[in-house]
Amino acid sequence: MDHRDIVLTQVIKQFSPEGLVNLLRRIAPTFRPQSESFDHFIKEDWPFDRAEQIGVIELPEAQTVLVGTVHVDRELTSRSSRKIQYELGKRILKVDNHSAGIFAFYDDTGRFRFSLITVTYHGTRRQFSSFRRYTFFVDPALPNKTFVNQIGRADFSSLEKILEAFSLAAVSDEFFKEFKPQYDAISQAVVGTSDEALKQDFALLFAIRVIFLGFVQKKGWLGGNLRFLQDFWQEYQNSHQPENTFYREWLEPLFFEALSSPPGQKVAYGSAPFSEQTQQTLQMAPYLNGELFKRKRDVDDQDLWIPDALIGDFFDFLFQYNFTVEENELYDEELELNPEFLGIIFERITNMDQGSVYTPRVEVDLMCRLGLVKWLEQTTDIDKRDLYHLFFREAGTGEAYDEYQKQGDFSPAEIRTLIEKLENVTVCDPAAGSGAFEVGMLQVLEQILENLYGRNNTPADLKAKAPTPFERKKAIIARSLYGVDVKRWAVWINHLRLWLTLFVDMPDDFKTSFTPLLPNLTFKVRVGDSLVQRIGGKTFPVHGHADLPPAIKRQITELKKKKRDFFYNQKHDARLIEQDELNVFRAILDAEIEARREEIRHLRSMPKQDALPGLASAMQEKKQEKASQERIALLQAEIDELQAQKRNLKDDRPFIWSIEFAEIFFDRGGFDIIIGNPPYVRQENITDPNGRLASRDYKEALLEMLRIDFPNYFAKSRAHTDQFRKDRKPSRRSDLYTYFYIRSLRLLNPQGMHVFICSNAWLDVGYGAWLQEFFLRKAPLHFVIDNHAKRSFARADINTVITVASAPVERGEAPDDHVVRFVAFKQPFEDAVLSENLLAIENATAILKTDAFRVFPITVAKLLAEGSDDGKYVGDKWGGKYLRAPDIFFTILEKGKGKLVKLGEIAEVRRGFTTGANDFFYLEPLGPGSRPGLLRVRNGAGWEGEIEEEFLKPVVKSPRECRTIIIRPEDL
Repeated sequence: MDHRDIVLTQVIKQFSPEGLVNLLRRIAPTFRPQSESFDHFIKEDWPFDRAEQIGVIELPEAQTVLVGTVHVDRELTSRSSRKIQYELGKRILKVDNHSAGIFAFYDDTGRFRFSLITVTYHGTRRQFSSFRRYTFFVDPALPNKTFVNQIGRADFSSLEKILEAFSLAAVSDEFFKEFKPQYDAISQAVVGTSDEALKQDFALLFAIRVIFLGFVQKKGWLGGNLRFLQDFWQEYQNSHQPENTFYREWLEPLFFEALSSPPGQKVAYGSAPFSEQTQQTLQMAPYLNGELFKRKRDVDDQDLWIPDALIGDFFDFLFQYNFTVEENELYDEELELNPEFLGIIFERITNMDQGSVYTPRVEVDLMCRLGLVKWLEQTTDIDKRDLYHLFFREAGTGEAYDEYQKQGDFSPAEIRTLIEKLENVTVCDPAAGSGAFEVGMLQVLEQILENLYGRNNTPADLKAKAPTPFERKKAIIARSLYGVDVKRWAVWINHLRLWLTLFVDMPDDFKTSFTPLLPNLTFKVRVGDSLVQRIGGKTFPVHGHADLPPAIKRQITELKKKKRDFFYNQKHDARLIEQDELNVFRAILDAEIEARREEIRHLRSMPKQDALPGLASAMQEKKQEKASQERIALLQAEIDELQAQKRNLKDDRPFIWSIEFAEIFFDRGGFDIIIGNPPYVRQENITDPNGRLASRDYKEALLEMLRIDFPNYFAKSRAHTDQFRKDRKPSRRSDLYTYFYIRSLRLLNPQGMHVFICSNAWLDVGYGAWLQEFFLRKAPLHFVIDNHAKRSFARADINTVITVASAPVERGEAPDDHVVRFVAFKQPFEDAVLSENLLAIENATAILKTDAFRVFPITVAKLLAEGSDDGKYVGDKWGGKYLRAPDIFFTILEKGKGKLVKLGEIAEVRRGFTTGANDFFYLEPLGPGSRPGLLRVRNGAGWEGEIEEEFLKPVVKSPRECRTIIIRPEDL
């Protein structure tokens, strides 16, 4: 242990301002001690009795970091006075021109919160755009491993390096490096099966349950013991029970009995010799339920278990870290084990091989807010300026940063409308993963509804029934949030994130509740393939709103009530509700079949119209007869299709949108908002995620899905949905996300809004032309958003854009004069997404450039014209022209009008080679071969060998490799 570690340990064991000065002298070479009282910043009712500056860290480029300490006059916990601490830090930073501040809030027990608060300034005046806080909570009674790792190894030579020490990404990377081997070891050691997938599922459920209990014990809900699980394990070890019985004899009674029954019931499961204190804790354990602590079919009923040694290792690893029962917010991050932190970790464990990546919270928050604003703009008459001020912050100034933020000026009637709309909005993520968008939407809705209920002019009847934060969150999940993911373990993690988010705000007196605390989420976030729903070779379409008979409407109303009761634990058998879903869908198919039969009967019974005698009347009659027969043939084809669907329905069925969410599609016509981050899977890697279809067959099923979802656009005709229209066939080189775009647009109701963050490749590559054309003709795009300052996914080898679009028009095409706005942000989203910037973007009618963004507004008609050749849409370089092009490009275009020609008019432009296996075909020369004419080479897969010199050709893998417009072989 070096001197830095010794001093750090002393600070943790007994915090004092002097000890922090001593530590900073060692870890920050440019730290300059400087004492000054900050007591005058403390408000009278704040729980602080002493505040002082202890020094400044001087950094390159005239940046400085103020360091201060604040004594808290009462016991400090991870949750106590967090907002007031943040307010005090901001008040201090507003006075002096520092780049950031490090504040330590400490109490007499030695606990302290160690926070970095950064400031972003706007313009030449000192106009505060945003503060961000990153915090470690340190308790001398806990291991504090995250704090020790990050601060012990921190580099304080620049603000960028300091930010790395306080970075959630860095913290999660460190945790993941240790967690992944632990998880892998457990899954490999599971006893009772040789099925690797089942082992992984069992290990994941074990980890999820233990981690959730880590939060429960942190809240003091397990006998008031913050170390209950560790002591539970120690008691087992001291009890001299037979080896390897901890999971079956100790954990199973805890999971499936103590936490799945009301308090007061003695645990009778198994034969473990629990101590009297442990028995009492188990007997009074909170009634959590909510499926997490019910036995999972086909997993927990398979007589599987985990050896003691692996459980002990996992406990030793996990409980080195501090648990924080607090959700991270956009501008306030806790750097201990919190719900979002775990979402990131689990997403990395389970989804990377599926092309899924955890979406950063800044992007999630922006997308949720944009989706809600555009949806409300489309479905209400409320002024969009007020909507943007309600949902987005503005750049604050000085002391007025929070106090005078514009938050929208609404009448009581408008407040009522907004509350009614937002309490009933339906939002779905069709590639839900570990729940980033569900949780993000929950947080935004909760925040906005709290604002609306708390206004002075909110109608009195609404104020009187304003829900608590916990009630509001639970209601939002019940009414608004939906999701689908193809992997069941992703759905389990999604459920965990929502449960943890609820648990954070659960009132303390709920721990003795005799009703289950956690809602059942089975019918909210579901397991299934969002793209292909096929039974017995039959692909099922997404059925939209139909003119349903009153009897079926009553069935759907009853189904909604049963699902709601199940959510609130008032009904307990999910299988009965699944059967009801199937029965409703069968009834809908019968109604649709009967409606078509009735129309056929009507057509056949129509009397022939009287007409003037002669040739004209005969021709007219023949024409009418032909139209009638064609209509009857079409109706009969639809009847045959519906009957085939009904024959293929079985009780054990794959996921089908119209069945699983019948109350959405047949009651509301689809979801209000679709939001998500679809998986990044290249066309050559597309396979059936359920393993039922061969890769080629699955790709054919994806193409069939397009024709069935939008037959009037893609199919040859409604009677020939097995064939594409000649000019509407998608490229077979399309990546998986392009299919997600089309399917998810079909899931919207006619007034819905679509928000995706996705690969930007379709904006420029040839296979993106068909998707571009679909948006231009059917689904009006509002925004295509890029960020030049900061990539959204640093870990994934992909560049992304955010798109916002309206639901596809039902008849005809999108208006030619609709304006698409291509937005290139020049600053990170967290600094540039301000209400005034977004309103300027919304109102731009020509290219607008500021320090924060550039927007290029252009009509659908112009985009169609610029991407068409001889009347056929062939695609255009949207990304290159409207997002990535430098400002000078637009100046040249403007000044070169009438003088510039397209490259294709003076040179042959064609596509390069697609190898389908770059690692195999791209070779690196290593030197001469074994004989003249041969070269020794190595490929990306690690193979080495020899090749004839004449067959090794230089290749431009990407234009980005070329630094000049002259291509020289020696540079390749």
